[in-house]
Amino acid sequence: MRQLAEVSHQRGMTRTGWIVALVRSRLASPVQHSPGEHEVLRAIVRELNRIGGNINQIARAANTSVLQGRVVEPDLSAIQEAKLAIEAELARLRNALNGNADYWDGRR
Repeated sequence: MRQLAEVSHQRGMTRTGWIVALVRSRLASPVQHSPGEHEVLRAIVRELNRIGGNINQIARAANTSVLQGRVVEPDLSAIQEAKLAIEAELARLRNALNGNADYWDGRR
């Protein structure tokens, strides 16, 4: 019981929650996330949504300019910045998902 309490506490889960997640992971259910992992995933989704909103604003502005007969000069530095932000968030997402899968597969 002490070991279960320690292991579950390290994951930010209750003993019962950890045991349920372990059983589900072994029965090939979807990957089990701890509360901390849920928060990281929510933060990544929020950031990707913010970036998507910015890209939509850029596209609307470009379309409006074209419709008004104006030439649109792309801001390559803004595009590069968005690309780097997306790559960083995707790397965070991969790390979170891989770490979770490794944990429940017993590789961590």
